[in-house]
Amino acid sequence: MRKLLNKPWFVALLAIAAIAAVWTSVAPATRPARIAASAEPLATTEPAAEENTALPSHEAMQPLPVTKASRDPFAVSQVAQPTQSVEVKPEEPDLVDTVRLSCLWTQNGATLMLINDRIHNTGDTIGHLTIESASPQGVWLAHTKGRAFLEIGKTFVLKTPPARR
Repeated sequence: MRKLLNKPWFVALLAIAAIAAVWTSVAPATRPARIAASAEPLATTEPAAEENTALPSHEAMQPLPVTKASRDPFAVSQVAQPTQSVEVKPEEPDLVDTVRLSCLWTQNGATLMLINDRIHNTGDTIGHLTIESASPQGVWLAHTKGRAFLEIGKTFVLKTPPARR
């Protein structure tokens, strides 16, 4: 191959071939000559195909649909303002007051009672319960639903719904 590249006629032939290859790829395509149609159309089984006509680029772009413009990342974004916020409050559970009467005794003329491991007197309030009176068998408790008698060693539970608090 080195011997051929040293000969000027071979180098000139390669240069002409390269120019011809570039010309065919860059040169505009020429239309082939149309054959004049005869008076009678030819009978074919295939449907007639439309002629492929080359249009200028500005005419070819007109029937194309307009696509939505992409979002500009540098544009100021608009934040949607909420119209009205509705806060859903979780449903509150019932309030539960539990009292356990352990013992009763009288000291210096006053009746004392041990309720929930604390010493109470008549008239004291425990949650939503009020100690009304005491007897040797138990105590009377007043609450929003009425009155209840609590015996010694028993437990009383009062459930108050959230609307009544």
